[in-house]
Amino acid sequence: MPTQYQNWSCVIDPAIALSHYGVLIAENMGKEIESWVVQELWNIVNNAEFYSQRPELITPQIQAFKDKPTAETVWSLKEWGKLKQEQDIGGLGLYWLGDNLQESFLPYGKSVKIFEQWEALAGALERRNEQTLRSSDVMTIAFRDTIALAASLKSAFILTYQLPSEYEKKSPPTICKVLETWGIPSQALNKKNPTVAIERQHLQQLIVNAGLSKLLLAGVHLAAFHLVLPPVTTGINLLSTSSESLYEQESYFWNNVKGIWYYL
Repeated sequence: MPTQYQNWSCVIDPAIALSHYGVLIAENMGKEIESWVVQELWNIVNNAEFYSQRPELITPQIQAFKDKPTAETVWSLKEWGKLKQEQDIGGLGLYWLGDNLQESFLPYGKSVKIFEQWEALAGALERRNEQTLRSSDVMTIAFRDTIALAASLKSAFILTYQLPSEYEKKSPPTICKVLETWGIPSQALNKKNPTVAIERQHLQQLIVNAGLSKLLLAGVHLAAFHLVLPPVTTGINLLSTSSESLYEQESYFWNNVKGIWYYL
């Protein structure tokens, strides 16, 4: 892996993973940067026949935004199926956390503590989801695990995108909307911001080095999403055995998290 990205991690948003561009991104990003997907993506791909009949179940949406590109979703499922049949997924530089450590695939040398951190943070998000009376459908679970994974990894960003309708309405990517239903705000950053400009240049170069420049040239609205976290050791304190203390720590943690994002 190129040294300029050795301290970075990329979490692929399940929304873009199930788009026209998902397999292409998955095949190429791991060549340049430590790249992660969530276990729920494999659960969806392994049940492709069912979801091909019910693609609306895995089309990124929340109640206020009914965008249903079902043909794109079905096509993406077929491409993921071909990828799993024809290639060694582990050889693509893709990593994930499963239902337990044995079902996880971690980079060499990665501490197994990340699994405990992720599990605790995902559980805290699920309880937050229940408090907002949202159902735990398959995409909600995928977004939950994506956010918890990004919070558990150091120097991680989520690679996401905007649907054309989102871009036209100047509304944020779907993952931001889901976070907002959990009371976690997101803010769009101006690409002219000096810090954004520096990082954006690095990530654009990453996209080019990964052989994905065609996406930028074709006007795909790629975006980088970051979580701004409280100054604590992520997840460790959430493993408290006291339910009351646990609830307080969870509330403090997620009440002080926000998302920031910008176009690539």
